[in-house]
Amino acid sequence: MIRKNDVVQSICGAVAAECNATFGDRVVSLIITGSAARGEATIVNSGNNWKLLGDAEFLVVVRRRSGTADAACAEAVKRDSAKKLADQGIEVPIDLAVVDVSYLKNLPPHIFSYELRACGRIILGHPGILGLIPQFTARDISREDAWRLLCNRMIEQLEFVDELERSALQLTPRLHYATIKLHLDMATSYLAFCGNYAPTYRERAERLAAFAEKAGNDAPFPLKKFAIRVAECTSWKLTGDEVDCDRRVELWREAINYMRRLWRWEMIQLTNSRDELTIAGLSARLASQQRMEQRLRGWISLVKRRGWLKSSPQWPRWASLAFHSTPRYLVYQVAAEIAFRLPCLVKHSGQASRLDVAWDKIQALLPERAPQSNSRGDAVWRRLVGDVLWNYGQFLQNTRA
Repeated sequence: MIRKNDVVQSICGAVAAECNATFGDRVVSLIITGSAARGEATIVNSGNNWKLLGDAEFLVVVRRRSGTADAACAEAVKRDSAKKLADQGIEVPIDLAVVDVSYLKNLPPHIFSYELRACGRIILGHPGILGLIPQFTARDISREDAWRLLCNRMIEQLEFVDELERSALQLTPRLHYATIKLHLDMATSYLAFCGNYAPTYRERAERLAAFAEKAGNDAPFPLKKFAIRVAECTSWKLTGDEVDCDRRVELWREAINYMRRLWRWEMIQLTNSRDELTIAGLSARLASQQRMEQRLRGWISLVKRRGWLKSSPQWPRWASLAFHSTPRYLVYQVAAEIAFRLPCLVKHSGQASRLDVAWDKIQALLPERAPQSNSRGDAVWRRLVGDVLWNYGQFLQNTRA
């Protein structure tokens, strides 16, 4: 069996071999990024196998893009690499994006760009290619990008509604990992807002602890308590140690409370608003700061993904929504309406609603309903969870629009 310390090296070798076989001489460089590149991947023993929690994330830089053919090649690399690794006793989801050199040159001042330049590892090809990424400081990182990171983690929590309803006392391994990542990325988002971001989990935990010691900082919650929790989550993320692993559902409830307060605090910072505004009020204020061209770009991206002809019946409604916000902001708004209420909704699942929420009006904000959302029997909020996840997967993933 492969040793734990060799797992990431084996993953890189398998992906590199498949990229060479599939993309051939088009490959300029293969880069691994994310926690695996930083030496912070969570690797656990799964019977006779090693399992990497989360994705192994790669960028393959090619000489020229080839449209839909690149997507097919990427899928082949992911599939064949995963099979080869499974034969070696390694279970890992592989994420592979195909980009060209101009992609690196035009990366904006976002968290991903900073981390890629600072921590990305070249597996094969041009050794200096990461130097093409524009240099910027932690204080230059877009605060909206930091907020988007928080919103994406918020949507991820909706994937676990079924598990929360089945397990009222203990978190499942998948939800436990997602809760750990939520704590860590809340720290990431908060530090980015404060201009104190660092590209590794270790550094972030240390900076957060030091920041919490300063008197008078404007934080959305007791920062010392949050810093202690982030330090605990960081320790587990780096080791995957099952001894004394905290899987109580209270850990998740605490995370949702932090998430709600941080989301509101960040929205207030972004919009210079008052604290008493609702989710809808804050969302409308943020959307009002967008230029019309930004909104149009978001809706045009949606039309392209859905197909011009297939989406045409929706155009009148989408045109009306475009005057108010982008698809991304609307999906984030609906997700927040559900996610912040999840502890109450899950606790009273199967009972008459104890919340006075106009779910139908909230649902009308989404670009589309999921194909299965017309099914009867589930509570409206449960169907709305499916709608949010479907819209996010169909229209927002792998795009900045």
